[in-house]
Amino acid sequence: MFELACKDFSLGTTLESGQAFRWIEREGWFYGFLGPGLVKVQQQGDRLRCAASHPALTPAYLGRYFALDLDLPHILTLINVDMQIHQALVRYPGLRVMRQDGWETLASFICASFNNIKRIESLIERLAQAYGEPVALEGFGGFTFPQPARVAAASEKALRSLGLGYRAPYLKATAQRIVAGTLRLEHLSQVDYATAKKALMGCEGVGDKVADCVALFGFEKYEAFPIDVWMERVMRYYFRHRKMTRGRLHAYAQQRYGAWAGYAQQYLYHDIRQRRTSAPYALPRPDQAVLIEEPHPVRALMRAEA
Repeated sequence: MFELACKDFSLGTTLESGQAFRWIEREGWFYGFLGPGLVKVQQQGDRLRCAASHPALTPAYLGRYFALDLDLPHILTLINVDMQIHQALVRYPGLRVMRQDGWETLASFICASFNNIKRIESLIERLAQAYGEPVALEGFGGFTFPQPARVAAASEKALRSLGLGYRAPYLKATAQRIVAGTLRLEHLSQVDYATAKKALMGCEGVGDKVADCVALFGFEKYEAFPIDVWMERVMRYYFRHRKMTRGRLHAYAQQRYGAWAGYAQQYLYHDIRQRRTSAPYALPRPDQAVLIEEPHPVRALMRAEA
């Protein structure tokens, strides 16, 4: 067992915001399958209590995974430019964009296309059971995410039998590209956002939204602004009575939120999903769509909400 400082962080909000699909809550702990092993994490104020099944899952590994090195209050000050994003920042202090494994993120979001989160979790769990390695920690067990070679060698029929359906050949083809070296994931971490997105969209079954999710969550391209039906609803706030296209939405997000557009997207996305499921959703009034002249003191607010 070890502890990790986690200032300006909410473990629960971050894990429940739709970024990752292999975390399970049990008796006040979150269990997650990361890389070669399994971890369990519990937040107590500004500290994380952690235990891991593999020596590679160190405090440094988890600190990087949860992006605890980033100055979150500064990032939020930069994107706190109107009432809609401001309300999301107030509601969900401590939400961070995690740094996930590139291959797992790519494979997971191929499985995620046209699926709800519960079904995505189920598909990925079956994939791990079929092709991953068993791991256990203090009575809790499961399977690691399968390596590309295992998926590449699987038959399309076998993948379809897991419930992947039409996604099976897309996942297999992507794994084969990685194994063959025609898609080099380490290269995507080094290139700019536009280059990484173009490479990702060269994979079968990867469109605009999936490519942006993978670029943001798997390769630290914080300019990425994934757009799905939830985000289209959010963006009506800015495009009232004007035609919306993916191109215009992306351009608007880049202009409005800049280098941290992905953080703005994650707050807005989590906010609308939570409000749609908990209460009738209402857009802010038109007269609230104004720039905030003085940035909200997000750091103080996060401490007050903790």
